[in-house]
Amino acid sequence: MVSEKKVDQILNIDGKLLISITLSTHKKGEEVKQNSIRFKNLLTQTTEKLKDKGLKEKEISKLLKPATDLLAKPLFWSHQDEGLAVYISNDYFEYFHLPYPVEEKAYINESFLITPLLPMLSLDGTFSVLAVSRKKARLLHCTRNEVFDITPEDATTSLDEYLEVTPEKELQYHTGADGKEAMFFGHGSGGEVKRVIAEQYFRELEKQITSVMNKYSEPLILVGLEDNIAFYKTINGYKRTLTDSIDSNPDELNDNQLKDLGWTEIKRYFLKDMYNSLEQFSESNSDRVSNNMAEIVEATVMGKSDTIFISKGEVRWGHYDPESHQVHFTDRPSNGDVDLMNWLAIKGRKTGSKVYVLPREEMPRHSTVAAEFRF
Repeated sequence: MVSEKKVDQILNIDGKLLISITLSTHKKGEEVKQNSIRFKNLLTQTTEKLKDKGLKEKEISKLLKPATDLLAKPLFWSHQDEGLAVYISNDYFEYFHLPYPVEEKAYINESFLITPLLPMLSLDGTFSVLAVSRKKARLLHCTRNEVFDITPEDATTSLDEYLEVTPEKELQYHTGADGKEAMFFGHGSGGEVKRVIAEQYFRELEKQITSVMNKYSEPLILVGLEDNIAFYKTINGYKRTLTDSIDSNPDELNDNQLKDLGWTEIKRYFLKDMYNSLEQFSESNSDRVSNNMAEIVEATVMGKSDTIFISKGEVRWGHYDPESHQVHFTDRPSNGDVDLMNWLAIKGRKTGSKVYVLPREEMPRHSTVAAEFRF
């Protein structure tokens, strides 16, 4: 799971040989077979680069072993998303499945490549939507543009189905969850019996939903009618459920409509600061905003940058000279050159800036990089 905490952990790992391998992957079809082949090719590239740095074959084999071991795991390669990022050092190994394509790259430097992860903290992160319904409960795993039904296969997703599977529920001994005295509901109880059965249905549904969500560990937005939402909240055990829910009948909405409602909430809760900065940037002509790379780098080093926007997939090679406070750009990297976009993202986060990676068409003034300064 990519989180702010995880990104900070990765960018604070130090070392001379920190290896980042990224590639786009396929989720289904014949192209799935290409996932491991392309990863193996990137490992070969990494091996050659390490040899150029003076490492011996035995050292390289030991360093890359956790990554090489993945090649012998067919299930790993058949359960991919759209992108994969792998991080390797002498004492660290971790990988992340990403819900968007990333550039195919083997990068070795004194810092890991964090820019492929940053969209998860802005526009391309994942979230889930639960349709809290008595007729058609659904759990949806979403990105900004895609939606996938992850409702547990064995979950009972309607009250009618619940009664059909367990008809004895219409007459049973019921103990309230709040510890009150047990009550017996039988024929003639009318609406009270229906309420109790509905509560039992939601309790069983919640157990299965929470079990799935604990694996995904992403924000969950509840969509449903007021009474259903109110009760579900009293029994909900998933900690990353948004406090505010969406009062709407989910039975009248398709999966994409539910995803769009969820996205609206995600923007309001988690991306409010980003959208405020974008708005201020578009409206400002002052010296507190800039889309000049050299100016932004210098300001960030001095701790002046408040918010930094980086165009997704953009790479600028070069290095920053701390003595002259100048940025030197190059078309082809040589000794000492780094991916300046990644360097800026790391420096920005370490100096307290908010850093966002956006698609080029959504960047302020369609720039490759932009920043709003504190002063």
